[in-house]
Amino acid sequence: MDAETVVKTYSDMIYRIAMRYVAKPEDAQDVYSEVFLNYFRRPREFESEEHRKAWLIKVTINCAKDLLGKRMNFEDIEEVQVADPKSGVSTEELLDLRKALAELKDDYREVISLFYLDDVPVKDIATITGRPENTVKSMLHRGREMLREKLEAADKSVK
Repeated sequence: MDAETVVKTYSDMIYRIAMRYVAKPEDAQDVYSEVFLNYFRRPREFESEEHRKAWLIKVTINCAKDLLGKRMNFEDIEEVQVADPKSGVSTEELLDLRKALAELKDDYREVISLFYLDDVPVKDIATITGRPENTVKSMLHRGREMLREKLEAADKSVK
């Protein structure tokens, strides 16, 4: 795949992942630049397109974590995404979900985000995180349970 095609294919995904970790557009742009700099700095051979995508996701996450000094900062979200009225999810519900997600432990947040927000298959998440597939599945299950509990607690506190 030529350089232009790689950038066109993966730009949005890389920027979106970076934004979730660093929360500020200028930091996300720095991560984005660093990822592609790493990619083009030296030629790589990938077994498949899935392998290339997994490599780019892993490098994006690592660059974002490095930028934050190995500390994620989800509390500094400046731009609040407004819910799509067609989705049936209100802006308040979306904010509650983001808050609950931010309160999860880093490992669970990473797995949940990759699976649900980036549509990364369990097999690829296992490769990216260096965990067995069954561990990823367990983390997804536990992460969903934790999110459900946090959202229910938030809902009860409002009433």
